[in-house]
Amino acid sequence: CILFITGCEKKEENPVQQSAVVADTTKKVINEIPDIKGKYSGIFDNHSTSLNIREQEGIKFKGSITINYRQVINQQISGEFDPKALTFFMTDLLHSRFQGKYSGKFSEDRSKMAGNFTMNLDGSKFSFKLTKK
Repeated sequence: CILFITGCEKKEENPVQQSAVVADTTKKVINEIPDIKGKYSGIFDNHSTSLNIREQEGIKFKGSITINYRQVINQQISGEFDPKALTFFMTDLLHSRFQGKYSGKFSEDRSKMAGNFTMNLDGSKFSFKLTKK
C-alpha cells in the first residue's frame, strides 16, 4: 500500500510543472509582436507617398496615408499584420471613389514594406514600396 500512495503523489506533481511551461511559452509569443509604428515614405504608383502608423494594439494598427497625385489623396487606414510571415493587410476607412485595400510584405527587419493596392471601384491594382524613416 505504501508504494501505491507514493505513485499517486508523483502524478500530482507533473500537471503543475506542465502548466508552468505553457505559461512561459505564452509570454514569449506576446513579446514577439514588434512595434511597427512610425513614418514610412516611398512610391505609390510612381508618385511620392507617406504612411504614418500612429496606433498599434497587438497585430492591429491604424494611421493615415498621403499619395501625391495632382490632387493629393489623404486617407485613413486600418490594418493588421502577421509578425511571423511578415505580411500585412490594410483598408481605407474614408469613403471615396479611390477607396481600396492594401496587401504586402515587410522586409525581415520591418524597415521596408512593399505590396499592391486594389481599388474597390474597378479592381485596378497599383504597386507601392515604402521605407521607414
